[in-house]
Amino acid sequence: MGGRGTARRWGVVTAGAVVVAVSLTGCGGGGDVAPGAKATEEPRAGGGSEKPARRAYDPPVRFEGNAVDLTGSGQPSTSSGEALRPAVTLVDGVAYVDDEGGINAIDTRTGDSRWYAETKYEPERGGFGTERVAPLVSDDGRTVYAAWWRQVPGEGTMPDRSVIEVLAVDTATGKRTWSAEIPPDPSSTGLAAIAIGADGNLAPQVVGVDAGTAIVTSADTTYALDPATGAVRWKKGDYRALNLAEGVVAGGEETGYAKGRLLGVDAETGKRRWTVADARQPAHAAPKLLSANLGDRSVVVDAVTGQTRVSFDSRDWRCLDDARSLVACSKHGYRASDRGIVVFDATTFRHTWVLPDHSGRSVPKVTGFWHGALYGEVGERPVVLDGTTGKDRETEPNAAPIEIDRYGGVEGTRFIPAAG
Repeated sequence: MGGRGTARRWGVVTAGAVVVAVSLTGCGGGGDVAPGAKATEEPRAGGGSEKPARRAYDPPVRFEGNAVDLTGSGQPSTSSGEALRPAVTLVDGVAYVDDEGGINAIDTRTGDSRWYAETKYEPERGGFGTERVAPLVSDDGRTVYAAWWRQVPGEGTMPDRSVIEVLAVDTATGKRTWSAEIPPDPSSTGLAAIAIGADGNLAPQVVGVDAGTAIVTSADTTYALDPATGAVRWKKGDYRALNLAEGVVAGGEETGYAKGRLLGVDAETGKRRWTVADARQPAHAAPKLLSANLGDRSVVVDAVTGQTRVSFDSRDWRCLDDARSLVACSKHGYRASDRGIVVFDATTFRHTWVLPDHSGRSVPKVTGFWHGALYGEVGERPVVLDGTTGKDRETEPNAAPIEIDRYGGVEGTRFIPAAG
């Protein structure tokens, strides 16, 4: 999950449904296991342990059982839109929660905390709380990263000061591997800034980390850190990074009132590598892809080269990758004509399916995508679609999770175990 999510043209038209036009460029277990789901069991603990093995599904398509409350993951009541997404990342049986005071690693089997890594400085508690972003877990699963805005009280003649505190924590032990304190630019307090990104969340976050650079955003400023020293190598105002891939930082830049562009810069130096002009509402789409509105359409852009890979004939499409090989882009407006799903291969950019089609099927609101299973809702009814074919895979999954692993999924601020 190091960064965890076009003109061959096709279109579909159904009565009262969305018109989807997409252009492609570039590369051209047990008896209760649901069809296509692979069930496995954890190895039993040694030493004569009587603890039963934990059932795993790849991917899970049904959810039931005793839910685990992910305390502290909820956003404040003043949040709106996509900023309401809980600050939790689910990886292999552990929910990593940014609960304002640090990172809490919750065992989703028991609900117990495996460890808690506190920040150096205390958060300002009270009121409605603060918006936070889900922690970033490295691709190898060994490190989890998070960042917070902090107000540090002065001492003696030293005045109060603001910092962005960054933590990198070993996922096995909960011990800090490195940390940093960034003196924020004035706009980075989030008090007056207007969020460049599509999710509207101004909270600090760690976007990506490679061998020599950690990319952190806060409000509308991006910082590149040296993880070995915590020193700021470069910073860029009015720029929100969304991806770090192959030494390139990609994101959105504010260029004037209601004006913007996509911008890729060198991770080491901050020098420009590519631009896409007149792009607004940038969003992370996949580890090497980002999306944005470009005039009256949406595009999906290669985060390394800036090349347009997918193009839609309408605005406000948002994308998720399945942590394997597929990307699902969707929009879900109030009207049926504002709803659609397009799934394509993340390498070849060839589409695999699209909704609406000519079958009259409803278009679900997409909530999550993992290992070939697309999770969503039709009205208030959860449903799971096959990510490769688009066919209904499970019509009674009992949940529409936003985060998924082989043991279950996160819906709201609860982890619900997988049952098939």
